[in-house]
Parts: sequence; C-alpha cells; structure tokens
Amino acid sequence: MKIGIIVLAVLSLSLFWGCSESKNSSVSMNEGSGWISLFDGTTLQGWRGYNGIEIQGSWTAENGVLQLEPISQDGVQVNIITESQYDDFDLRFEWKLEAGTNSGVMFHVGEGPRKPYLTGPEYQILDNLGFRNRKGLPVTPKEHTASHYSIEAPASDETKPIGDWNASRIVVKGNQVEYWLNDVKTAAYEMHSPKWKKQVANSKFKTWEYYASNGKGHIGLQDHGHRVWFRNLKIKVL
Repeated sequence: MKIGIIVLAVLSLSLFWGCSESKNSSVSMNEGSGWISLFDGTTLQGWRGYNGIEIQGSWTAENGVLQLEPISQDGVQVNIITESQYDDFDLRFEWKLEAGTNSGVMFHVGEGPRKPYLTGPEYQILDNLGFRNRKGLPVTPKEHTASHYSIEAPASDETKPIGDWNASRIVVKGNQVEYWLNDVKTAAYEMHSPKWKKQVANSKFKTWEYYASNGKGHIGLQDHGHRVWFRNLKIKVL
C-alpha cells in the first residue's frame, strides 16, 4: 500500500512539472516574476498602428499567434507598436517566417518620422539565404537575423529552418544592448559609445537624425511586405 501511494505521488509530481514546463517553456510567468505579456493570444489589445495608421486587418490574432498578412497598397506598410513605452527591459518573443521574408522588431521607437526604424534600433528577422533586396541581390551578414543590424554581423547564424519557430531575446540596460537567438548571444553593443558613433557615421544611419535618440519608446513590429508570425511576446522592465 505504501509503495503504491509513493508511486502515485511521484507520477502526480511528474505530471505537474511536465505541464508547467510545457506552459512556460519560453519564459516563466509566475506571479511576482515581473514578466508582462504583450500579446493576449486572441486580440490586438495593447497594440496600435505606427503614426496612427489603420491596421486594416493586416495584423490578426488567432490561436495564440500574431500574424502579418501584408495588404499594403501604393507602398504603404502597416507597422505596429505597443501602446506602452519602455526604457530598460528584457524582451522575449518567438517568431517564424516564410521563404524570402524580411521583418524586424524595434525598440525605443518614437512616432513622427515616416518609419519606426528611423528612431528605433532593430533586431532583424530575415530569411538569411533567400531574401533579396530591391536590386535582386542577397544582403550582407551585417543585415542577417539577430545582427547588430547593418553594423556588425551576428556572432553566429542560429536561425532554424524556414517555417520553424525561433526564440529571440533583446536586453537593454542603459546603453548596453544584447541580442539573443535560440539561447545564443549573437550581438552586444553600447549605444552612444565612441565605437558605436563611429560605426553609425560609416553606415546608412548617418543621415538618420533621430536614430537611437530616444532612450525610451515603443516596441515595434515591422511590416516589410512579407508574411511573418509572432507568439509569446513577453517583457520584463529592468
């Protein structure tokens, strides 16, 4: 009898921990942990169009997934941003894309300029091998997924095959920024340091007056005219 009770207890604990791990496999959401969900899985509550643009059904929420189905006309793209603004934070999110896709997640975004990336540094999301620019050419590793976008190539290519879910992380503490992809740190840089200023001056950002100038702002998801999916978007204010 005692042996049977012990076995049942062990099985119960195993089931409990198994369910807990499955439910919180990306980020612990225990009460008091400080994590805030940015996406409720069924609505776009907490998000709005950048510069007040109408979302027009391009972004939809269903079954725990936030999906972009581009419906841009005349070059108009529907970028979305969080209603709340953030300074220092730890952001976790999962994403997948289709072949040829370009998208991204931006932080410290300020409204006004025509595109959110003109103010907010970007965590690139890309089909590294299949994407082609307007000239029909592949981009350099400096523009690959999880790079210090357009400045330095990622430390390694940790992307999963097209159609698989990837787990990403952005950590911002003051001017210190880290990018992670599938549990590997791919980039680390210090905004406004002498090195960073020199890098920016030698990049396409040199003419972007407000680039990385806010110190606080919205989280933005990019419409680059390609289908992309997000889920499990969570943030912890540091």
